[in-house]
Amino acid sequence: MFTTASFFYIASVSALILAMPGPTNTLLFSSGVARGFSRSLVLVAAELVAYLLSISCWGFLLLKLLQDQAWIATVLKLGAACYIAYLSLKIWKFEKSLTPETSITSRHVFVTTLLNPKAFLFASFVMPPAVFLDTAMYFPAMGTFALTMIPVSIGWCMLGQIARSGNGRVPLISSSVMLRGASLVLCFFSASILYDVVHKAWLHA
Repeated sequence: MFTTASFFYIASVSALILAMPGPTNTLLFSSGVARGFSRSLVLVAAELVAYLLSISCWGFLLLKLLQDQAWIATVLKLGAACYIAYLSLKIWKFEKSLTPETSITSRHVFVTTLLNPKAFLFASFVMPPAVFLDTAMYFPAMGTFALTMIPVSIGWCMLGQIARSGNGRVPLISSSVMLRGASLVLCFFSASILYDVVHKAWLHA
């Protein structure tokens, strides 16, 4: 049974995790810098769909498979590291005059979020086990997650807009500097994932 306590637990813990800087949030922020707030909002929908799909996959299938097939997690981490590294390079080359056609797309956000390690954390730590066993728990829990994720993601887009224009429509910092900083953040996440894979492989060698 989905209780009020379950609602507040999922909402509060999800908000803390979602607010932390990560690959998806970096893309939302970068889009806010490059395209502005209103044009970046469509990316939030792509993020939501990807998170719901990824959390469900982890909860219903992969958590069981990982008990006997640990290599699945390794493959997923390597895929995530490579894709995030690609996005890091792409953002590094962004210019202040980017057009919507050459900017961050919903596909970029969708794939990055689908591979985001946070989804595993939500499925294994935030969501009670009963969520993936009972539809009466699943839909309220996912609804709670969605209600939490949307305002947090909108906030990241807004931060990008603030960094882009400031109060007087004069950039606080050049878009080039902000985007390259975001690129370095993505590069760090990619390297940290690769390090985790190599470190665990070394320990088990």
